[in-house]
Amino acid sequence: MDIATIRSQIPTTKNVVYLNTGWSGPSPQAVVDAIGRMLAFENAEGPTSRPVLDRHREVKGEARAAFAHFVGARAEEITLTDNTTRGINIVLNGLRWQPGDEIVTDNLEHGSGLVPSYHLRRRHGVAVRIVKLAAADSEADILQKLEDAITPRTRLLLLSHIMYSTGLRLPLGEVQRMAHRRGARVLVDAAQSPGQVPLDMRALDSDYYAGPAHKWVLGPDGVGFLYVRRELLPELDPAEVSGHAALRYDQEGDFEPVTDSPEKFELTTMSIPLLAGAIEAIRFLQEVGMEAVQARWQALTERLRQDLAAIPGVAVTSPAAGPTASGLVTFVPSGWEPRDLVDALWRRDRIVARAVNYPPGVRASVDFFNNEEDLDRLVGALRALVQSGPPE
Repeated sequence: MDIATIRSQIPTTKNVVYLNTGWSGPSPQAVVDAIGRMLAFENAEGPTSRPVLDRHREVKGEARAAFAHFVGARAEEITLTDNTTRGINIVLNGLRWQPGDEIVTDNLEHGSGLVPSYHLRRRHGVAVRIVKLAAADSEADILQKLEDAITPRTRLLLLSHIMYSTGLRLPLGEVQRMAHRRGARVLVDAAQSPGQVPLDMRALDSDYYAGPAHKWVLGPDGVGFLYVRRELLPELDPAEVSGHAALRYDQEGDFEPVTDSPEKFELTTMSIPLLAGAIEAIRFLQEVGMEAVQARWQALTERLRQDLAAIPGVAVTSPAAGPTASGLVTFVPSGWEPRDLVDALWRRDRIVARAVNYPPGVRASVDFFNNEEDLDRLVGALRALVQSGPPE
């Protein structure tokens, strides 16, 4: 992998030490150019001219196919969304809940999964059972804790593939097969996994998998996808509907709903330029190769964990290297509030990181385009800041 060439294609790397892909990834110039070309084409030809409308239909089909290929699915299983949260809501609000039904989730989930679950509890009397997971848990620990929480009333497990705060990576295939044996399905918050790890929905035995284009995929904000296994589509009702949800209808009351197409969840206008950018981002990653991407961040994070652990007053709280680790490395700096340290890293060395609330810490997202100098600058700045302490 030629890291220098890759970095030359990502303008952000020339200006800052970017360690926050887990929030939003820096796009390669080719992604920005693809968006610009589509905008210019629309502006030159007119947004509803025949050539533009024809190209719009083509791009939507290309985007659906690109996401499907990227995650190991079929195009007819992919709904185009604007973000992960939209996909999660489509599933949670599309299932036909009964009072007493249960959702099993965990204490490390993002609010985009937890809060919609709590709303179901208020609206439909759904019980929400929360499993206590920890970054130090082994794969066997995770499986046992989740299985112990499942009861005959459990309909759904809502879990992140990779936990946003600690970087804990679940043994997702084993979890989903266990849930299926117990009669439950699994909705995955995939905010942190597409673009970070190779994916195959069939091999993972996935039911519902919602992800974005703007994080590790390195695409634009405002684009995402939802995978729904083909045979599950008919039992998922669209909570928000447009003409895409009608097989046929007229102005006199006749209506036949769409049941087995992922397009029934899509509304009307979406940004075709942004979809063009997402397609280009996926192409960029596929040219690098997802196995190579994963191997690169694994090597970098192993080095970073060791260097952080050697700094007095810094405790690494993410999983150690192994199958539960990811490119998210979280640490707790002695004497500093995480948000204050993140601000200080920016002011001192133009290092972009993130503070997380639970468990509290500072999170560095290490991606394949980062290099050893990025890590050295973080470690050097952190060593100096922890030694000096926060300003009065």
